[in-house]
Amino acid sequence: MLSSLTIQDFVIVDHLQLEFDSGMSVLSGETGAGKSILIDALSLTLGARSDASQVREGAEKATISAMFDLNEQAKAILEEQGLDTSEGELILRRVIESSGRSKAFVNGTPVPASTLKQLSETLIDIHGQHAFQTLTKPAEQRRMLDAYAQHDALLANVGSAYQALHKARRQLNSAREGQQEKEARLSALQWKLDALDKVAPKPGQWETLSQEHERLSHSAELLTGTQAALNTLSGDEHSMLDQLAEVLGSLTHLSQRDHTLADIVKNLGEGEILIREAAYDLGHYLKHSNLDPDSLADVDRQMSEWHDTARKLRVAPELLHEEWEQTRAEIESIETGFDLDQLEKQLHVAQMAYDSAALVLRNSRIEAASRLAKCVTDSMQTLSMQGGRFEVALNECEPSSFGSDDIEFKVAGHPGVTPQPIQKVASGGELARISLAITVNTVESTPVPTLIFDEVDSGIGGAVAETVGKYLRSLGEGKQVLCVTHLPQVAAQGHHHYQVSKTIDNGFTRSVIQKLGAESRITEVARMLGGQNITSATRTAAQEMINAG
Repeated sequence: MLSSLTIQDFVIVDHLQLEFDSGMSVLSGETGAGKSILIDALSLTLGARSDASQVREGAEKATISAMFDLNEQAKAILEEQGLDTSEGELILRRVIESSGRSKAFVNGTPVPASTLKQLSETLIDIHGQHAFQTLTKPAEQRRMLDAYAQHDALLANVGSAYQALHKARRQLNSAREGQQEKEARLSALQWKLDALDKVAPKPGQWETLSQEHERLSHSAELLTGTQAALNTLSGDEHSMLDQLAEVLGSLTHLSQRDHTLADIVKNLGEGEILIREAAYDLGHYLKHSNLDPDSLADVDRQMSEWHDTARKLRVAPELLHEEWEQTRAEIESIETGFDLDQLEKQLHVAQMAYDSAALVLRNSRIEAASRLAKCVTDSMQTLSMQGGRFEVALNECEPSSFGSDDIEFKVAGHPGVTPQPIQKVASGGELARISLAITVNTVESTPVPTLIFDEVDSGIGGAVAETVGKYLRSLGEGKQVLCVTHLPQVAAQGHHHYQVSKTIDNGFTRSVIQKLGAESRITEVARMLGGQNITSATRTAAQEMINAG
């Protein structure tokens, strides 16, 4: 469970510390107040991609820390990576510098962002407001059914069996095709391999060489330009910093005569700091840039080898590493794969293993499809789709690492209508409601303790919104639920309520989030009902909605 979130200098949040409890917590506020900033910040602690624009303007860095109760799955990951678990809690921290660099920490220990992503799968499930748009995609339908049925182990079995089958079939086909020309083919392949061995290309190496060559080729321009810039800032006799110091000294004296000049002096002082930092960074660049001619000659030599090999083999330089891997694999296949009887037996065994694993997965999918269809159909009746029906069809398809089944969601929006593929018959509003019904019925099976819904109620209202709120509240009885919403019917169902507001102070925009007490919660729900002009009638209605929750 998420117990606290601390945000420092993130977007328009200067400082924020929130404590969270179990149950359903609601976040509301006017459009543009920054409701989704909290979700974005939390996502960073879970390994999301960072960007320099996320650092609050004027700040050096943004820091986000999230504290969780340590569950067994997360504990196993920490122990596997040698990270501390003694405190019984899990603190994820992400630091984004204004330069764009980011750092990740787990319980104070630096880790790659990939570790945060790995941990996130045991901690939180985030459902965005446009999740329904992916509902029409076959791959997403398959993923949803498998997630609902908790097929991770079965999918892993099918995936490994498919890889073994694919390898066995490839080896047999290669052996059959190449048996007649074994010696000639091996000779040609060995010539190719010898050429590639000299280069020993690795994935991404060509791109790295090209970038380094571009940088080193312009070393003189880079060194001259940066040195000139440094001289202008701080090196010349009348450098920018010297002149700025004189101006600052003069204005500082004058500000004692007229205090209205104080802000100007302050701004100039901040500018001086920035210029000094820039001068320092330029000096550091000149000292550590490694733009010497020997490096360029070495990179030139390497690129020439790549170009010569690529020309010789008629392959693009950036694809040499793939050619290398394929050549070695083909040689190995030719040298060891000409016992056709043995290879055919291996293929037969691999096919049987795959068919068996795929059949177990299919049977489980059939059973799960029936359960999911009934649950979603029942939910549709309470989401203004009375008489509607939801089905999950399984059709046989070409074998893959996901099994031999095509999963197809079908829906009938009205009674007496034959269910059709969901992408053909469901409107945008219906898709949103069906998506929510599927989400509500599938997240209960997810092992993560915290669920986040970011405006998943978009596009609905009235009695349907109240039903959605009750669904989310019922989820909050067994899991921690955080819900960003603009609907009063949903907000009234929360166990806890947080208000997001935006203020402007000295020309700076700031987002503020505070937990609401009983009276302030009534006021917020009343605002959501009737806008800024809150009347006694809207307050009464808000009170009744909260009491009914």
